[in-house]
Amino acid sequence: MNYYEKPTMQQEQAAAETKTVFAKHMSQFKEACDVLRDIESNLSAIANDALKAALLPRDQGKTIQPDDGTQWRHDLDLTKISSICHRHTATGMEFAVVECLPLKNGEMKDVLNRGHNLREVLQEFMRAQRQVLNLWKTDVTAQIREHLDEKYPGQNMDIVAESFEYKLARAISETRAVTQSQSHGIRI
Repeated sequence: MNYYEKPTMQQEQAAAETKTVFAKHMSQFKEACDVLRDIESNLSAIANDALKAALLPRDQGKTIQPDDGTQWRHDLDLTKISSICHRHTATGMEFAVVECLPLKNGEMKDVLNRGHNLREVLQEFMRAQRQVLNLWKTDVTAQIREHLDEKYPGQNMDIVAESFEYKLARAISETRAVTQSQSHGIRI
């Protein structure tokens, strides 16, 4: 594909129409990337706030019981559906990211990851979220290609599909750039 070619009128029309059809998908995707970027750029503050909450007396805070039967104390919300939690075990304080998905008949609560090192738990959560974003990007791109194939059969709409794929990939890479720029500071 020659990216220096000017798109045809039909490709421009297809891009505008596809942008309208997939506006909600693109908006939700960008919002998810922004949330992850915010977590990454505030990782130290989030870890400190969660640790402070974990050190409060045991009778403070709400208890979350995931579907596996374990009990966790809520420390801090990460996203609309996931929280940092802790519990005391024989080997010390254990942290977890617990996801609570609202369903028609209640909530599904799942421990996404856990460990004794809060920073590692948060970093594993972020790594898993980036994987989810990559899967989501692949899914949305496939839906866009399918839409274009149905709407414009026999027409080459690769440049249109690839422009959307590029926008999604750029949103993910901007999220990664925040983490990388923060971890490459000058040390004295």
